Amino acid sequence: MNETSGQLVVWTISDGRAGIDNQVLGLADAIGEMLPTKIKSIMAPKPGLLTLFSAKKPLPEMNEPWPDVVIGCGQASLPYMTALRKWSKGKSFTVQLQAPRRPLKLFDLIIAPEHDSLSGDNVVSIIGATNRITSKKLEAARQKFAKQLEELPSPRMAVIIGGNSKRHKLTKELSKEFIQQLQTLSNRNVSLMISTSRRTPGFVRRALHRKFKKTKNVWLWTDTKKDGENPYFGFLAAADAIIVTSDSTNMLTDAASAGKPVLMYRLSGSDGKFSKLHEALEEQNFVHPFTGALSTWPVEPLNETRRMAEEVLRRFYQKLKNHDTQD
Repeated sequence: MNETSGQLVVWTISDGRAGIDNQVLGLADAIGEMLPTKIKSIMAPKPGLLTLFSAKKPLPEMNEPWPDVVIGCGQASLPYMTALRKWSKGKSFTVQLQAPRRPLKLFDLIIAPEHDSLSGDNVVSIIGATNRITSKKLEAARQKFAKQLEELPSPRMAVIIGGNSKRHKLTKELSKEFIQQLQTLSNRNVSLMISTSRRTPGFVRRALHRKFKKTKNVWLWTDTKKDGENPYFGFLAAADAIIVTSDSTNMLTDAASAGKPVLMYRLSGSDGKFSKLHEALEEQNFVHPFTGALSTWPVEPLNETRRMAEEVLRRFYQKLKNHDTQD
């Protein structure tokens, strides 16, 4: 804790990708909701041969005094996470998100998805991933986009579309079927708020524009200059239910964290270890398969990010207490 400002100093380290930033900043924000916190975000470069395991020197933004807590995610963060523990002489509490593929003892705490099946004294498992979804942020987004949202009559469905990954593929055949199902919903007076991602194939974006560009009860956002500011949080806030493709841990847990019924549209490919995530979300009544129809049911928000923030602070202060006792 910074003695001058009375704030907890938290650094986040990622490679700058939206999905990775979403996790580190979400956890940092959740800590900041619990006590005064100063957050610094650092983007780490892709590891080279000299920094593959541990960085030799700090990045320009890494200035002393060292942070109280540092949160890292992704391969690019690992060399700096392990080095910071040395540079700070163990005073910085290091929190690594996702399985690090490094000896677990190099970190103070590892927050790993349940589907990674990682275990250890310094490992805590989480359903899905940490994120930036909070009731305050959702309500702020609802107010920000109120005018556009009011033009869409209820019921409203958010449609969050991912795409191709190592395990999943959004094929032309699947996309044609999926878009036809969305058109059927639109024809039945269900308003659609559709958002694509960076992984969504171009042919899917083009097909969505052809089908829905003139449809009054459809708001389509595909990250073009004409689309304006990203309404993702607004979509989650205003939705009565959310359709999400099965390829993204982040998008599924974002939707569940918004406290809305989630309908999962399965892409082709093998779920592998991610089947554990899908099963966990289904068992807790967050997710049901999308069958082409609007379906809703009572849902309490998934609140894993807050739970992890509490765990980080508990372990951080326990480490401080142990250090003071040894002194």
